Amino acid sequence: MNIKATFFTLIIVAQALAACSAVPPVAASAPTVVPTPTTDPLQSAKVVEAFWDALQDNDLELAMTYVHDDMVCSGFCYLKGKERFRTYLQGYLAGGYSTKISDIRNVGGIVTYSWSVYRSGNFVRGGDNDEVMHIEDGKIIYWENQHR
Repeated sequence: MNIKATFFTLIIVAQALAACSAVPPVAASAPTVVPTPTTDPLQSAKVVEAFWDALQDNDLELAMTYVHDDMVCSGFCYLKGKERFRTYLQGYLAGGYSTKISDIRNVGGIVTYSWSVYRSGNFVRGGDNDEVMHIEDGKIIYWENQHR
């Protein structure tokens, strides 16, 4: 066997041995999927709407299901905690007040809206996009209240 043929044979054998000893390529693993509470980008706005709808129907218990235990209210109310907030809303409803909201906008968990307050069906006052609610885990955790 001549040198060229031997060299050619060694190259072929070396490539075959290298291919046999190589670790087979591993497919890239799929990324870990992290569950999210919702895929609905308007989820926070829907929480705010449901809260006000429940109060408009005079259903305080349903409204409170949308309130976080560590809820904070500022503006015309300064309080912290779900039970204090319940007491605040009980007085609001007992006084014959109701609120209608419109122009609801949300970015992530921050919701702004316009509002109109009525007492015994009569318009009292309103505001344009000057109230803010922050939603966390599907619950209202902060309300910047402009109601009187």
